[in-house]
Amino acid sequence: MSHNRLSPPPVAAKTWQGEAFVFGLSLIEAAFPLFAMFTVTALGAIHAYFYSLIIATILLAVWVVLRKKTSELHFRHAYKNLALTSLFITTLFSLVFIALQYTTPSHVMIILFLQVLFSYLFLGRRSQETLPKVHLAGVFLMTLGAMIILFPSDLKINPGDYLVLLAAMIAPIANLYQKRARQQVSSETILFVRSLIALPFLYVLALFLEPSPSWQAIQTQWLWLFLTGFLVFIVAKLMWIEALHRLPITKVNALFAFSPLLTILLVYLFLDQSPAWIQLFGALPIVIGSILLTRAISPAPTQQNSN
Repeated sequence: MSHNRLSPPPVAAKTWQGEAFVFGLSLIEAAFPLFAMFTVTALGAIHAYFYSLIIATILLAVWVVLRKKTSELHFRHAYKNLALTSLFITTLFSLVFIALQYTTPSHVMIILFLQVLFSYLFLGRRSQETLPKVHLAGVFLMTLGAMIILFPSDLKINPGDYLVLLAAMIAPIANLYQKRARQQVSSETILFVRSLIALPFLYVLALFLEPSPSWQAIQTQWLWLFLTGFLVFIVAKLMWIEALHRLPITKVNALFAFSPLLTILLVYLFLDQSPAWIQLFGALPIVIGSILLTRAISPAPTQQNSN
């Protein structure tokens, strides 16, 4: 009897694992706009995405074979969710890479963070994705902080910010289909299929929209391409899918809140771009809002029962 009492409840263990995944991916995602910005500047937006994804696809193909997941490619019942996941994720990242030509890495992460708000608006009425009032207060405070950081002096929005805003609107829908796909196949299969589908689309898009970079230019960016392809498109996305598999989408987005603040810090440290005081002031409601959300959504102690 005592042995069973020492074992963590399955739901609590699942929740803890999901929160750990969100913490890990937040660290990687915070650095993503910097990695991508370097390659976008040198190669062009779509080419930067395309070559990063080639690296990710090759590594994922090896991983799927080693993990003996190739049989999942024949699961026809998963094709719809895999196809829709590929469509929305490819569109999302295309918008983000193009946006980096017009806006800063900090703005990219801050605006993407608004997917918390869109998750509530799009998914908040769903039975398993409902936010109580205290969660809504947290979303409001974090969104207010994002607005302060985004618009420190006026209400003008540049094209890059608008593109990222569209990406933030797409994110909850993409997450919903990823969550469904994960119930049918493994995370590795989801990432491999969505990358494989995206490559020809990106190739054609880059061919018509951008001049092709030289091989020498591509070689000079190999480190940033690898970091984006491996860390962002594989490691962080595996964590993201597994977190979605264990937690409500709205909770995953809420726990992701400190990532934009970390991006601001990284931009300051590595690009020597100091944030304005109004941006730092905007961080306050973001922190308060994330505390409200994380404290409120932590699993409450459950009453012991005979089961």
